[in-house]
Amino acid sequence: MKVPVSFEQFIKNPIAAIAFISLIVIGYLYVDMMNIHEAQLENLESSCVQRIDDHKERIESLETTLVRYEEKLELINEKLLECLGTN
Repeated sequence: MKVPVSFEQFIKNPIAAIAFISLIVIGYLYVDMMNIHEAQLENLESSCVQRIDDHKERIESLETTLVRYEEKLELINEKLLECLGTN
């Protein structure tokens, strides 16, 4: 593997050599951070989709329960009206 800055160049101008190496390292870290960020976004999106689907199922379940209770309430109201009507 060839080093981007030779030892002779480093001796002649150490500040420029360190700045160049630092630029390469910062570039690598930036690319790595972006890859990690994209992976996190994909994971977050899939978990959000799963949670939305779970909530839809719960809402549907609650809606069916609500319909059942409304039907029972109507029956109770009819019986109550019958009892009050006969007295």
